[in-house]
Amino acid sequence: MTLADSLFINSLPSGEEGVLCYAFAGSVDAHSAQTLGQLNGIPANARVSLDFKQVERVNSMGLSLLLKLFEHWERQGIKIEVNNPNRMVAMLFKITGLGRFLTTDVSLPSERAQPSVVSAVRAAPERPVESGSPHPRGKLNFVASLQVGAQLSGWYLLNTYLQRHLQRAIHFEQLPAGHEIGHETVDIFFAKPFEACAMIRRQQFVPLLRPLGEADEVVIVMRANDERSLADMGDVRAVTASQGSFVYLLGRFLCDENGLDSSKFQHHFAGNEIKALQLLLKEQSDVLFMLKKTYYGLSNLTRNNTRVVDESDTQFAFHLLCASPQIADLGESVAKVFTGMGDDEQGKSILKDIQFDGWCVPQEGELAMLMRLYERYAE
Repeated sequence: MTLADSLFINSLPSGEEGVLCYAFAGSVDAHSAQTLGQLNGIPANARVSLDFKQVERVNSMGLSLLLKLFEHWERQGIKIEVNNPNRMVAMLFKITGLGRFLTTDVSLPSERAQPSVVSAVRAAPERPVESGSPHPRGKLNFVASLQVGAQLSGWYLLNTYLQRHLQRAIHFEQLPAGHEIGHETVDIFFAKPFEACAMIRRQQFVPLLRPLGEADEVVIVMRANDERSLADMGDVRAVTASQGSFVYLLGRFLCDENGLDSSKFQHHFAGNEIKALQLLLKEQSDVLFMLKKTYYGLSNLTRNNTRVVDESDTQFAFHLLCASPQIADLGESVAKVFTGMGDDEQGKSILKDIQFDGWCVPQEGELAMLMRLYERYAE
């Protein structure tokens, strides 16, 4: 862990009587619990001012720790204000409902017209998913919603690897582009952030693992020959793959933070990211919201016809590997196989094919913040 990854808190002189001032520096993440714990002893009914000017990033686990601290303070009657957050930190505070603590003017059109954002995401159709295996021989069904198409062959190899280690027959299939989980029978699922949250919330799926060091980020893309900036645009035609997704939500917030009102956009949902890109290149849309990993995996020829006008760096949302409650007894064994892939040459090769560094267990706090976001916008 580098100094930039650490959190430092320094007491500052107060310019106002009764105000306790602290300067935060570094990153607020899973390693910050002990440092933040130093502030638990602030006297009741005090007023606390936190300067975030030197905070480089706050991830989902960091937000969870801050929320826990702020809730503790509020129970003590302590008033809280957060000053000088950078752009991404301010946006995450807004998205997750912590904007009330900010004093910096980072008002977003989406927040002023929040029902339009919420209703748009809520409009995604809901269809029940069957869990558990109906197969008499106990064959499991494994479905993956991939980040990029180039991962597909690696996932078939991973399924063979999993079958050999579990000594169980497992049928693998990719969730077709633009297709939402519906009436399929699913035992194990690698899902996009909001898809995973829906299964956890409604079908009691159990989150097992997340890709190590992977987060879903968004780029906002325009054509290379379109010289307008986001601020110059009037009637905006926006395209993205799916309506009920974190990419769509975060793309809208980025546009709003650039001074646009995304509730007035003409939104089109292409079904998958490649079709969405084609609509942009055919001048049938003005801006494209795309998963950052997908965009930077495109060929140089394709990217040369586009330009990135904005991108996120939130480290907030992530794909999840989930298991049906009906195979809860197998969950630990499945997780053990995935986390052990870095211990043998075949596992390392498969990790390279699916473009992951490895797997880790998601922490309770980061899962809680992801569910908070899902419940705020998608339910």
